[in-house]
Amino acid sequence: MLKEVKQIPITPDSHPFITAVNACEFEKNGYLEDEYFLTGTANIYEEDSSGVLTVSTPDAPYTTRILVRRPAELSRFSGNVVIEVLNSSANYDIDRDWQMMWRHIIRHGDIYIGISSKGHVVDALKRFDPVRYAPINWANPTPDRPAPENANPFSFLKEYESGLFWDILVDFAKALRTDAPLNPIREYGKNWLYLVGWSQSGGYLARILNSFAYLPENCKDGPLFDGYLNTGSGAGNAPINSYRATWRMGWGGTPSSRILRSKEPCIAVNTESENRSTFWYGDFDEPNCKFRTWQIPCSSHDTEYTLIRYYDAMMDDMRRANTIQSWEGYLGEPMNTPYEPIFCAALQALYNWVREGVPAPHAPKIKTEMTYEPTDKTGALVANRKDIFGNALGGIRYPTADCPTATYQSYSDRKDGSIQMMFGQCTPFSPALLQAIYGDLENYRRLVEQSADSAVAKGFVLKEDRDWLVDRTCEIAAARGLR
Repeated sequence: MLKEVKQIPITPDSHPFITAVNACEFEKNGYLEDEYFLTGTANIYEEDSSGVLTVSTPDAPYTTRILVRRPAELSRFSGNVVIEVLNSSANYDIDRDWQMMWRHIIRHGDIYIGISSKGHVVDALKRFDPVRYAPINWANPTPDRPAPENANPFSFLKEYESGLFWDILVDFAKALRTDAPLNPIREYGKNWLYLVGWSQSGGYLARILNSFAYLPENCKDGPLFDGYLNTGSGAGNAPINSYRATWRMGWGGTPSSRILRSKEPCIAVNTESENRSTFWYGDFDEPNCKFRTWQIPCSSHDTEYTLIRYYDAMMDDMRRANTIQSWEGYLGEPMNTPYEPIFCAALQALYNWVREGVPAPHAPKIKTEMTYEPTDKTGALVANRKDIFGNALGGIRYPTADCPTATYQSYSDRKDGSIQMMFGQCTPFSPALLQAIYGDLENYRRLVEQSADSAVAKGFVLKEDRDWLVDRTCEIAAARGLR
């Protein structure tokens, strides 16, 4: 039960961790950022082999935090509320979907809410500001349980219970539909709620769909969420609690790596890093399954922008929390594909599907083939089919894929011979090769514009992002020696 939503004052000496105020020019763009504590009690659940839930520990206390980013003028509000399950894979909060989609959220007048999703981030929050975040509480209510023998892929920390999150999110989503004091955006009025999650957080989204969204008490007054955007992830459920491994099956015994079943519109956007293990069955337009898969070639899970450059404006904060990330590769360049506009287009396509009943565009999949032996260092038995430059065929075509200036690899080689699986690398073409392919930068821009216009026409890039995408792609080509 959600009992209190308390705003945390922002002062010159105390502000939220991963604040977007400077990185995204809030004053210029007419946006505000607030932070709140959510306090209440949550049940811890178990599930049987068919997915039926039972309560193992009732009413465990918690306090977590949310970030609210909203238009300063109520009249600018679009009606859309994007709720991101903040990613905790690096043991600190990462607002990854915000990073990729903030330009569209702001220009569209949407409200964004990021919610801390796991006790694993508590230590980083308290390193950043022990006074501000002293009330945060994800305590494990039954720490005497034996540690799991087969833990989930992310670290097991006995002191925290991630299973608190399901009631936290469900109760908060319900509050957002009301005008009660527990709703921090009640003054903005009627809304549509969209749940989004990147990577591990995509597993949280799957868990909500498969275990909670369609329980009678959660949808009796309408859907828990109006739409879902699963990014950089598959359809496997996050563990029901800290002591259980990921449940690998979806509704009706359907392999969870192939289908994410949602009565509300759902779009999954994937990079090449995920498509070695995430095999979506296909698109659906059924009453109980509205789904699209969008796949981006010449990409990787992490990029120079999302893992490094986005944080330039908050580097002091990252140092205080000891959360600075870096590229671990040494060959070529860190992956710097400007693919953010595709995620913005997916978000708008979701809005259109939910509010206007216009289904999202179908996208071609990246072309793959099964192999008997791994074809690269990842060990995957599914290989992308490639063009003469070594880049993936198929998928959503956009300037980087249509007009490449490098060979794009979804993982990075480390000097010790190991690989970084999720942060890719680029091997730039030589200036001579660039000239042989494209002639000069002026001709290259014409080709990039044609590719961008095609992507806009197909619904995979928004017209508002077209010029930015063209300019950024050409900047990269110029930096690689095309004149």
